[in-house]
Amino acid sequence: MRQTLRSAQTLLRHLVPIGIGVACCWALYNQLHHIDFGQLWQSVLNVTAFQWIAAIVATCVSFWAVARYDVVAHRHFQTGLSQKRATLTGATAISVGQTVGAGAIVGAFIRWRMQPSLGMVMSAKITAFVTLTFLAAWAVLTAGSVLVLPTADVPITIPCSVLAIAAIMMGIAFFSPVLRRSGREIELPTLRAMAVLMVLCFLDTLAAATAFWILLPAGVDLSIAQLFPVYLIALGAALLSGTPGGVGPFELTVLALLPHLPEGEIMAGILAFRIIYYAIPALVGGLTLLRPLAHAELEPWMAQASGDLDEALKRNTARAELGIVRQNGGAILHCTGGICGVVRTGQTLTTIFDPVHGDSADLADPLRQIARQQNRIVCKYKITARHALQARKSGWAVLHISDEAMLNPMTHKLEGSKYRQLRRKLRNSEKAGLVVADGTQALPFEDMTRVAEAWEIAHGTAKGLSMGQFEENYVTHQRTFLAWADGALVGFVTFHATGHEWCLDLMRVTPDAPDGTMHRLVQSAIEAASAEGVTRLSLAAAPASPDGHGIVETWMRKLFFTKAGGAGLRQFKACFNPHWQPLYMAAPGWPQLTLAALDLIQSVKKAEPLRNPQFGVAVVTPAE
Repeated sequence: MRQTLRSAQTLLRHLVPIGIGVACCWALYNQLHHIDFGQLWQSVLNVTAFQWIAAIVATCVSFWAVARYDVVAHRHFQTGLSQKRATLTGATAISVGQTVGAGAIVGAFIRWRMQPSLGMVMSAKITAFVTLTFLAAWAVLTAGSVLVLPTADVPITIPCSVLAIAAIMMGIAFFSPVLRRSGREIELPTLRAMAVLMVLCFLDTLAAATAFWILLPAGVDLSIAQLFPVYLIALGAALLSGTPGGVGPFELTVLALLPHLPEGEIMAGILAFRIIYYAIPALVGGLTLLRPLAHAELEPWMAQASGDLDEALKRNTARAELGIVRQNGGAILHCTGGICGVVRTGQTLTTIFDPVHGDSADLADPLRQIARQQNRIVCKYKITARHALQARKSGWAVLHISDEAMLNPMTHKLEGSKYRQLRRKLRNSEKAGLVVADGTQALPFEDMTRVAEAWEIAHGTAKGLSMGQFEENYVTHQRTFLAWADGALVGFVTFHATGHEWCLDLMRVTPDAPDGTMHRLVQSAIEAASAEGVTRLSLAAAPASPDGHGIVETWMRKLFFTKAGGAGLRQFKACFNPHWQPLYMAAPGWPQLTLAALDLIQSVKKAEPLRNPQFGVAVVTPAE
């Protein structure tokens, strides 16, 4: 019984579009029964060679734009397919699918036929992505054109509602780039991808409308500005009806929205348009499908994601804090310009800290191209002044975001007025009987978990991205110092540690810990680093002063300073009299930098960066 119902639903799903098409064609025939169809065809034959050529050029522009949807889709799903092959596949699928109808099914089959290595499931995903994003972009573009351009009387509430929904969807894509439901994850298109799709939709539909406009008979008094919103609305009716080529709904909609123009001449233009925009592309697409299929052409990636973090950390140029990639979904990226740590967030591909190998200037272009292959913008985060200067010379926008508290354990003393507050805190911890132990051996994870949970209850959920979170597998790679009072664990700190540098990461204490517990833990770590001959120790970064040089910069600084608890962090770290080293973030321009900053703030707050970033391989050779 259930199988019978499914078969009936499938049959009904295919019959409904055909029924709609038949009904619309019957209505169209009744409306145009008075027209001399011989004269209509003669009007088509009277189209000049110049009009045919100009319409063909406009059609080529339209199909190039709509075929690029597949390029965006392949980048979204990280298939690695080359732009050329993705564009060809997309153009073929769309040219055939829009003419024969059932575009989603036909498109998926054609993409699978042309790229069998992708598999049917991925081909269906690509088709669904292209279909849904095109419909979304079309809805936004249509709403905007109805508001701006002269068109039929459409209630203003409709386009305004569409634009409001679009704004909400963009907000969801920014704040929740990955939707999770019933154990499944759906990664939404990035804002960059949405912007590219909107531009492609505009080029596609404007070029198609231009081809239609060019083919209208000379007696039709209609500007492209008047025709464009009409074409968009008629296109939507055609797409939503599901009829082959949109035959029927498209014609009825155009005639209904242009009642003041002669029906015969409008129909002559539509008939010529269908020859140029539907029949010829479908023929070309069909011939393309008949060609012998070559193996998939993969993108010649310039990078390789490596999990060999330990090897990277052995380099003297590597920051110890790079160990954070064990937790934040990052990776060590090897590309033509050098080696760096990267993390992928909702909108951004971000390099964290200075390059492990190579100069920032050499990494700039490769990183931009890699980010582009993921529909993301590129950003450099927490880089030092030298690399920030290189970025600025390359034309990137640069922003001072934080200051890193650095000191030399070998020369760190507790003498002088600058250490007065630290000495007072250490005395308080000694009076309370606090005992600090180096947790190099087995760690009491049960007690540490209790402390971490108590800390989160008092301070809120731990932040993410470049801020560590308590996890057993993560902490086992770090140097840990434990604080005990009356036989109970009351606090601990962890450090990213390499042979040349230590960096403070986790700081956790219980609310009832003795005053000065955290100061004692950090001081004990400094003394241990000194004993091991470590000359660089970082107390990690604290947000820079919230004062900026403009409205946007000041606003971003204040937002970051507040979210990261800047005041408390700077006060605590200042007790150790560190040298404050400025850190910067950089992006190819101020719009990108603003978006990247907001994206990173959101990622720090949510503590859920995208896991398992994919970057392809260093050299890809197409299969023989």
